[in-house]
Amino acid sequence: METCLLQILVTHIFVKNVIKNNIQTGGERKMKNKEVEQDHQKHIESLKKYAKENGFEMPEGSEYKIVAVGYLAWGEPFEKGEVSINFLNKLHILWGEGITLGSMGHHECEFCIDEGNYENRGKSSSEKELTDRENKIKYIFPEMIFHYITKHNFKPSNEFVEFVMRN
Repeated sequence: METCLLQILVTHIFVKNVIKNNIQTGGERKMKNKEVEQDHQKHIESLKKYAKENGFEMPEGSEYKIVAVGYLAWGEPFEKGEVSINFLNKLHILWGEGITLGSMGHHECEFCIDEGNYENRGKSSSEKELTDRENKIKYIFPEMIFHYITKHNFKPSNEFVEFVMRN
């Protein structure tokens, strides 16, 4: 009984701190996205250093801004809303055309697991990079974005939706 109460207390404190952190940071939903962007930027900086030290030129786009979309995590708020079927269809087409980035391991939907939906939970292990040359942006997004949109009502940023619809 004491162990159960301790687990409940620890969970309560964790959730309270997550909520407090989100309030203190203006309720930003982009913590996970920012972590992904920072990781990718570190990788690019490492490649730039290597290229400079070894007399190589960096490819076009290495100076583009990295924008991560759809990296959601349980306990972090995210934008919800409807997206058009045209957007989903175009995103599927672009998924087939973009650069596939190396997998960092298998991911299972934390929201489905939290809901007890173990059998039909979303699963994936890949991510894509799409380049918006006009605005000098590289969008990075996980394959799970399709699951998050269709099953959890995730709404990507208007800028990302507009980019997808233009291409």
